Parts: sequence; structure tokens; C-alpha cells
Amino acid sequence: MDTMNQSRQASTNTKVPRQAPMLPPELMQAVADCELRQCDRYRWRALRFLAYHPGLSRLMQALAGESHERLGALAEALAMESPCLSDSAPWPWHYSGQGSAHFFIVDDAMARLELARCLLEEHRMERFYMRLEHSNAMPELDALLGDGVAQCRAHCQLLEETRQSLPTRYRALSSITRGR
Repeated sequence: MDTMNQSRQASTNTKVPRQAPMLPPELMQAVADCELRQCDRYRWRALRFLAYHPGLSRLMQALAGESHERLGALAEALAMESPCLSDSAPWPWHYSGQGSAHFFIVDDAMARLELARCLLEEHRMERFYMRLEHSNAMPELDALLGDGVAQCRAHCQLLEETRQSLPTRYRALSSITRGR
């Protein structure tokens, strides 16, 4: 019993080792990969939401633009020219959807599901920026990475409020026939 308490105290007293600091090229590559994928997903969602609600489509396009701006701000702070940031670069036309039956979002249930996926991905982006902030080797980037975390949190709140504002249409259990 005494050895269990000692092992618990030892495990609570040990600190989690900090990740090796990321150098500017590694940091830029990690952010570029992640942000470009996120921007691509938002652009596809903007197209998919067009049939359901043009306002949600514009929201997704705005989130794609903010993702692109975050990447540009980091490239500028690192004084690097990134070929992936040029606006003239062709947009990749590959859809990596979840195998849904319909490309366009046509009803409330599909919209709610897609917004839930979007919210999950934005939480992942928040954790990504938190890890980058933790493993950053350049103190002058702390504010920029902290802004990325704050922006992701704001996006999460916006997406959650949007998802909750969608109309819900539940059928009463009595409307379901037996034997189905």
C-alpha cells in the first residue's frame, strides 16, 4: 500500500517533458500543411452549403479566408515567401468528403452533422496552435500563435452558436410505427 502511494507521488511530481522546439522552416511547413487543408475544407463546405443556406456558405468562405490570412501572417512574421500563399495558385479540385450520399447539403440534419464536423476540426486546429505555441523556439511568434489559438476559440464559439440556431425537427416517438 505504501509503495502505491509513493508511485502516485512520483508520477504527480514528474513534469511532462517539453517537446523539442520547432525551427522556423519546420514551423512554417507544419502550419502551411494544416492551414491549407483547413482552408480547402472550408471552401468545399462553402460550396456544399450553397444549396442549403447562402449565409452559411458565406460564413464558410469567410472562415477559409481567415485561415489563409493566418498562414500569410505567420509567413510574414517569419520573413519567408511561401509559394502556397499566392492567390493565383490553382485550387485543387479534389473532394475528400466522408462518402455522403449527397454532395450538397439539402436539409437540417445534414447541415447539423456538417457543422458538428466543422466544429470538431476547429477544436483540432485550436489544439494544434496550442502545441505550436508550447513548442515554439521564437519568442516573437508567441503573440501570433496565441492569436491563432484565440481565433480558433472564437471560430468554435461561432460554429457552435450557428449549429444550435439551426431549426430542429424531431418526430414524436408515437409517430413511429411498430415493426419498422
